[in-house]
Amino acid sequence: MFRISLSLAFAIAAGLSAATRAQDTRPRIEDFRTNLDAREVEAARSANLRSLAMQSYLWGLPAFLHYRQTTEIVQARSAMAPQEEPFGGWVLLRKLATADDRNNVMPNVDTLYGASYVLLDRQGPVVLSIPRVKDRYYSVAIHDAYFNTIDTVGTRNTNGDAANVLILPPDHKQPVNGRFTRVIRAPTPAIALFQRVYIRDSSELALVHGIQDRIRLAPLAKWRSADAAFPRFDAPEYKAATPVRMTSDPLRFFEIVNAHTCRNRPPATYAALTDTFARGGIGRCARLLRDPAFRAALAEGASDAQALLNARISTTRMKNGWQVPDPNTGKASTDYEGRAVVQLTQVASFPPEEAMYFVGRTDSNGKAFDGRNAYTLTFAKEALPPIDPRAFWSLTLYDARDNLLSANSLNRYVLRPASPGLTHGKDGSLALTVAHAKPVDVPEGNWLPAPQGPFIVVLRTYMPQRKAQTGEWFPPALRQTQDNAAR
Repeated sequence: MFRISLSLAFAIAAGLSAATRAQDTRPRIEDFRTNLDAREVEAARSANLRSLAMQSYLWGLPAFLHYRQTTEIVQARSAMAPQEEPFGGWVLLRKLATADDRNNVMPNVDTLYGASYVLLDRQGPVVLSIPRVKDRYYSVAIHDAYFNTIDTVGTRNTNGDAANVLILPPDHKQPVNGRFTRVIRAPTPAIALFQRVYIRDSSELALVHGIQDRIRLAPLAKWRSADAAFPRFDAPEYKAATPVRMTSDPLRFFEIVNAHTCRNRPPATYAALTDTFARGGIGRCARLLRDPAFRAALAEGASDAQALLNARISTTRMKNGWQVPDPNTGKASTDYEGRAVVQLTQVASFPPEEAMYFVGRTDSNGKAFDGRNAYTLTFAKEALPPIDPRAFWSLTLYDARDNLLSANSLNRYVLRPASPGLTHGKDGSLALTVAHAKPVDVPEGNWLPAPQGPFIVVLRTYMPQRKAQTGEWFPPALRQTQDNAAR
């Protein structure tokens, strides 16, 4: 057996190391220095802060968005009902979105929304009461201060029956009297609640408005009384802020995240990360240093983070021309980059057991959609979107240039199982056609009008079955018709 002495091995290794260093100018661990000048020290520290700022921006984006939307909703509620406490009150959308609406990107035309924000540390326990609704899907999602879903109450877990849900602050210790359908302890004092009520068309507006009005939030002490108004209190940190300014100032972003996470303790799983951020003056209860170089590094780190988010959004995993939904949507995942992307593009989204959204961008040949062509989405009888019978699915089209609804002569923006005139094939299959002009051989009820240009589609599945959540079922690709009927 070949043997080599230890001293000879060290000598050979030293010679190889010297030869390698002669060819490689990169710094080695062993080549540490103790004589950096002030400029080099400052550059190294700035680089570290820039890196910390990038990671804390990704981690803190959901918290920032929660604070910003809280401010928007509270200010909207104050304008709507100035005599009432805005926290705990609902801001309700009372009509379906149309092509004339230019504010909300990729609006949902399946449900009417409602939003409310509560500060449990100042308002105490609250009771969410929902009515009995058996003829349609509806839900109220409860989110923490990071837009992680705490729970969802509605069709899926109450079977449409009425329910009274008690929501407690994180550190509530007093005994609670009363019988409740469910008791939830929120992980953060600030919470958001979003109601969604399915609406087939505008003829149901009055009916759905009645359901919205019967979804009620009340202080625990007053929840059984007719007057369940929340007492007034002062929250200047939300009422004095200007939401628009928040989006353009990276230093203000970090100040908001520092304060919001101080008021709302992050999950314990984030502790090591936030402790690291704090060393750079970023994170829970931290204070930004006033040093100009420090602040410049923060701004650069924020730009780095935004570039990374743009890159991730641009390279989202695709299958059959559809973006693959993130399985961690709505959850307190440690994939901070993924969480940031989800909240940036689908703020306060449901977890997969409540809903899954598939965004379609290309056809079966990998080409972007163009309304001057005609495309067909065909579901075999046994491969229709697998959903709970109490829920539904929908296909909505948006103009790809602005991600808004596209005007058309039918004022039709969505197709779903309840759409009038929807026709199945003799074999039970369902073929939906997307084009600017209706091909002559397509039933009008199966046609989703598109603009004369680029578009995208979104397939929403509410209460998807397990095989959709696991990926066993996935929507088929849209195929361009060979005769290009829409040209």
